[in-house]
Amino acid sequence: MRFAQSTIGLALLALIGGAQASGYHFGSQSASAQGTANANSAEATDASGLFYNPAASARLGGTQASGVLNIVIPTGKFEDQGSTTALGLPIKGSDGGKFVATTAVPHAYLSHQLSDRLSLGFGMFVPFGSKSEYSEDWTGRYNTIGTELKTIALNPSLAFKVNEKLTFGGGLTAQRIEGKLSKGADFGSGALANVIKSQVAANAVPGVPTEVIQAAVMNKLGGLIKTVSGNPLYSGRVDVEGTDWGFGYNLGLMYNYDENTRFGVAYRSAIGHKLSGTAKWQVQTPAANLATLLNGAIPGAGTAVQQSLLAAYTDSDASLAVDTPESLSFNFFKQQDKLAVMGDVTVTRHSRFSELRVDFSNKLPDSVTPENWINTIRAAFGVNYQWSDQLKLRGGLAFDQSPVKLSTRTPSIPDNDRIWVSGGFNWKLSNKSSFDVALSYINIAAAQVNNYDNGGVVNASGSSVCDATKNTSSCATVRGRYTVSSALLGLQYNHQF
Repeated sequence: MRFAQSTIGLALLALIGGAQASGYHFGSQSASAQGTANANSAEATDASGLFYNPAASARLGGTQASGVLNIVIPTGKFEDQGSTTALGLPIKGSDGGKFVATTAVPHAYLSHQLSDRLSLGFGMFVPFGSKSEYSEDWTGRYNTIGTELKTIALNPSLAFKVNEKLTFGGGLTAQRIEGKLSKGADFGSGALANVIKSQVAANAVPGVPTEVIQAAVMNKLGGLIKTVSGNPLYSGRVDVEGTDWGFGYNLGLMYNYDENTRFGVAYRSAIGHKLSGTAKWQVQTPAANLATLLNGAIPGAGTAVQQSLLAAYTDSDASLAVDTPESLSFNFFKQQDKLAVMGDVTVTRHSRFSELRVDFSNKLPDSVTPENWINTIRAAFGVNYQWSDQLKLRGGLAFDQSPVKLSTRTPSIPDNDRIWVSGGFNWKLSNKSSFDVALSYINIAAAQVNNYDNGGVVNASGSSVCDATKNTSSCATVRGRYTVSSALLGLQYNHQF
């Protein structure tokens, strides 16, 4: 029977609650960069620039540190437009309530100049992170109820100045992921689907089309179908947790055309992850309720369903493999008197994410979610204006393309293209310290979801079907419209020792 979790790993990696860049990236790791909508990768005036280019440390004298705090303030609304159970009946429930929440995320950076040509850097930042919590009765509960992602990356780096014009940098990245997922399980619909199948076989008559017999069985069991399908009394839940460490690298170069103009190129590698953890099911109570109900209508059927559920949906280990994508960035910075202009174009290879496959250590089949993401481009343009010796003003705009297509968009990531509008300032506190403040508004285009949660299984004629032997999923269809936006506040303290 197919009851629960085709989007486990996806939910572990990226969710609408906090990921303010497209796909499953967290939106900013630097308040000074955020003030320009992350267009200032080639500016490199404080230690937070190490995230964007490891060559940045060569431009920083002595020992410098930056501490960053991002505060994500999201808003989100879901409007149901006809979600149905595996048996095609409407799913009754709420709109999910306030499924996103304000979240604070820290980052820290350190650079140290070893010599005129050699510099060290170290970054500790959050590349991915989110939390969303729907009400348990929402109409998409068989796809997700709650999701939480925590990541941290440790990134030591080295920069070498070839000459006054050219600098190379490189670093290693150790990245830890911790994810949690809660999801509803529509045991009622799955049980009735099996009962219908067995009753059709038991009532088969030579010469009578199977469709005619099935229609008669469904008519006879119509009351039971309406009673159990999508009913919380006959629904369970699964809670999944997983963690992993993965390793990668980043490279960068900076070229100084002249003292006021420079260009940068940076590459951050893919990181392979295999999350390992547990899957725990709440099945005893709904299985007992189904046994009582079905035995009253079809003697013995309820007991068989109960035994089948308890045997199949056992707590077990679970694992999933995910590669976070590589990215390549091109950027420039130009200072002209008090005004500076800058830009960044980043290409991300999201297309390596073709599917997400969760492997259970018990006898449940894998849970597969087709993704088929596309490669994306993010383009940002920003300006700085030196208002006074103490105050520098920042502003920026960015377009961030989503890797998610309408045909494979899920409630776990109802992502879409987004526009960033950012502003901020740097206040010089002394010759050795300064403070950055940034505020961004991220507007995400409204996203339609029409997701049949069957793992992409098709029959011989190519039609999508619900096949319990090939995929573990709810086989429910979620239809609706998401409107999501966010404010992002960035605070940063910089100090030179």
